[in-house]
Amino acid sequence: MSWGAVFISLPDACTQLCRTSSRTIGYSVVLSILCLAGCVQDSPPSSKERAVSLLLELLHDAGPEMRRTAAESLGKIGDPRATDSILPLVHDPAAVVREASVLAMGRLKPIATDGVVALLTQALEDPVESVRQAAVVAIGEIEPGSRLLEPVVGLLRSSDVTIRRAVVRALLQINARQWVPTLVEAGRDSDAEVRQGIVAAVGEWGGVAVSPWLSERLAQDPSPGVRVEAAYRLGMLSDPDTRAALETAVAKDADSGVRRWAKRGD
Repeated sequence: MSWGAVFISLPDACTQLCRTSSRTIGYSVVLSILCLAGCVQDSPPSSKERAVSLLLELLHDAGPEMRRTAAESLGKIGDPRATDSILPLVHDPAAVVREASVLAMGRLKPIATDGVVALLTQALEDPVESVRQAAVVAIGEIEPGSRLLEPVVGLLRSSDVTIRRAVVRALLQINARQWVPTLVEAGRDSDAEVRQGIVAAVGEWGGVAVSPWLSERLAQDPSPGVRVEAAYRLGMLSDPDTRAALETAVAKDADSGVRRWAKRGD
């Protein structure tokens, strides 16, 4: 396929797509071009409708790369009518399709309902890291309310550490103030990366009320990374107890990075 072929007009592209096998490389290339910024949005309404209609059909294509490209394209076009068609792809057997569908949901920003959050929660449990990361991004984009976050927060009890890591990243993206007590309870997780994420989320959403807990983490956590996070979060507060905890860390912590961050916040 020559590069010149990619500059055909949108109506001609749709016609050509309808006549071409869904498994050809040229098909995927043209679809990718349709989703480039401004391409579909600047087209006449009738052309956009035809493109969206075609992409919706391609969500059911036998080829996973075609389903992935269609989901990505619909997400970039931003037509909210595509949401109901994309949601089922969270269960697609191909990881690239699941990832694309979750990212597309984030771009489409559907109303956060129990059903939408349930699907994103399932994506946080996906065995593939890229899909879990996509779920973190989508949750941040959709910003479900505190009430809807219960299934997400519940995954802090997962036996899979990679899932727990994804959960704390997601909770840092959105207002999780209501769940600070639950995060504190999970703050002694066996994994240092999870503990650091919890310290970050608690510090982000807990306010001055959590400074005693953050001070405890700064003084007692065995991981320098967690203590650095605690020092950073405490440095954003300004109560006397916080200052005393930072001064103690500057004087006594064995890690130079912790001492440096504690001094910055002091």
